[in-house]
Amino acid sequence: MMRRKLLLLVSLGWIFNYAHRMAISPLLTMIMAEFGINNAEAGLLMTSLLLPYAIVQVPAGYIGDRIGRKRLLVLSIIGYSLSSTLIIFVRHYWELLAVRALYGLFSGFYYAPATALISELYREKKGSALGVFMIGPPVGSGIAPLIVVPVALSLEWRHAFLLLSAMSLPIGLALAFTVKGEVSKPRGVRFSIPRDALLLSAANFIVLAAFFGMLTFLVSFLVSSGVSVEVASLLFSLLSVIGVVGSLFGGALYDRIGRRSIALVFGFNALLTFLLAVTASPWVIIPLGLTFYSVGAIITAYTSEKASPENLGSVMGFVNMVGFFGATAGPYFLGLLIDSFGHEKAFLSVPVMYLIAWVIIRMEEKEISRI
Repeated sequence: MMRRKLLLLVSLGWIFNYAHRMAISPLLTMIMAEFGINNAEAGLLMTSLLLPYAIVQVPAGYIGDRIGRKRLLVLSIIGYSLSSTLIIFVRHYWELLAVRALYGLFSGFYYAPATALISELYREKKGSALGVFMIGPPVGSGIAPLIVVPVALSLEWRHAFLLLSAMSLPIGLALAFTVKGEVSKPRGVRFSIPRDALLLSAANFIVLAAFFGMLTFLVSFLVSSGVSVEVASLLFSLLSVIGVVGSLFGGALYDRIGRRSIALVFGFNALLTFLLAVTASPWVIIPLGLTFYSVGAIITAYTSEKASPENLGSVMGFVNMVGFFGATAGPYFLGLLIDSFGHEKAFLSVPVMYLIAWVIIRMEEKEISRI
């Protein structure tokens, strides 16, 4: 019972971690119009969040191992909820960048202790448990437009973040007061990163660059292809809704076939994002949701295999840190390509990135087979 309650609360905290960060995407046209910024500067709104997020990943894993993972998760939820409310005071572009960076700092303390905690509590079924946890990205991304767009249209876009904070803050308080004691804190803690995590980290860098680049500009890409902003926002949500099943599918697939699942989903993502770039067809969204969001559970489960209980948080944090350096660069890079070549040609870079990641994972498989 305790394990289920903990998994539920930690997964809810992860859902709103993503809802806050992805709320920018459906509001992007309003924000760009108000501040008079171009696509590259709009991409920096995601980059400003993801850079501090990436930097704190390894410290978050190590600190969670030292002081207790639940305690750090509570701090993260309360911190990201309160910092996001500061957007109500923003009047200049640079102020919005600063608030997003502060949010990124607090939200960055979440992933490493959460995944280390779940991996330790659900050892034999960690793929499936992490699949439940990793519904956070699709659900959070999916509910973000449904929450923020109506508020932005009826009131003003800044108020949308107040509503999100009012929804996420009680989760942190519930985790603090309904789950008694510290449930996951290793006796011995050491900081070490195994050599065989490096190629996985490199692939994660490229994949998250593609993931966040595409999500940041998906609505504007569809609008540029002739889709209304309302329909484009619904398709953005549809991708995420299907992604819930994709995340659960990814966790179950990893429990069944292990690391082979990584190359499989990378290959499908390359194919499907290529079809999306050249057709802008809403029908591509359906199969893409399954494979696009399955990656998180698979990568997370595989990362935990490369660590021991003493350095689990540090390894989880390191692989995610490298990945989010890619996520930091991805939106700005794709924004530059859009400014230079237009949406359709720029979006062709996404399948190319998945192909490169696929090659890296194949190299890792050959290296492991030689050991």
